[in-house]
Amino acid sequence: MLLKAIDSGQNIMRYCLLISIAGMLILVGCKSPQSVSADEHIKRGNILLDRGDLEGAIAEFDRAISINPNQPFYYFNRGNARKDKREFDLAISDYNKAISIDANLPDVYDNRGVARMSKGDLDGAVSDFNKAIALDPNQVNAYNNRGYVRQQQGDIDSALADYEKAIALNPNDAYFYNNRGSVRRMKGDLEGALADVNRSIALDPKNAEAYCNLGLIYRAQGTSAAANLNLEKCYSLDAGLKSKFEKLAREPK
Repeated sequence: MLLKAIDSGQNIMRYCLLISIAGMLILVGCKSPQSVSADEHIKRGNILLDRGDLEGAIAEFDRAISINPNQPFYYFNRGNARKDKREFDLAISDYNKAISIDANLPDVYDNRGVARMSKGDLDGAVSDFNKAIALDPNQVNAYNNRGYVRQQQGDIDSALADYEKAIALNPNDAYFYNNRGSVRRMKGDLEGALADVNRSIALDPKNAEAYCNLGLIYRAQGTSAAANLNLEKCYSLDAGLKSKFEKLAREPK
């Protein structure tokens, strides 16, 4: 028995099963890659996405879209892969297409907001997070993401309210506590900030930013040794955070 790839003459490969009978090869049947369903390509793409193979994932999502160009979640998935590749304009284009097919998908607005935030379009990001929350008041990541943008915009009280809502909806997410702790530190609530960041570390001991925030809190409390220890722990987990937090550490208390 032999499985052989055959060119159809139109740059399409067919996979044909040949069996040997009395010394002769008999063609049993052929299968084209087009017989793979769009959903199967999506499943393959998501597996590759989880493995970090963004190019491979995008190729699978492309195939799914070529089979069924009217499924919004196919564009959503490809947009997510492009967002992870930091191809934000392409990601936004995919999210726009998904929304043009179905305008009532909160996850799409939430992720488009993240892409817009990454491009520096903070107002556009907040608008998307607002829409996601309007469609689904329990869209927990949208509250956290909106809080993060509001924090960047200097709207600390609104950011705090968003983080508190996110924690109420999911009290076991390390990043939500770290973000709320960061805002509490900025507001001067060092005890509240310390409790939040310690809770974040308890939930995720490898959360680098939490150690950096802990270092800034200890520094604000005048505990230099503990501050330096936690900042070094942060940098050992993620060296990319060093420039950001060293700048914050040099700011006046």
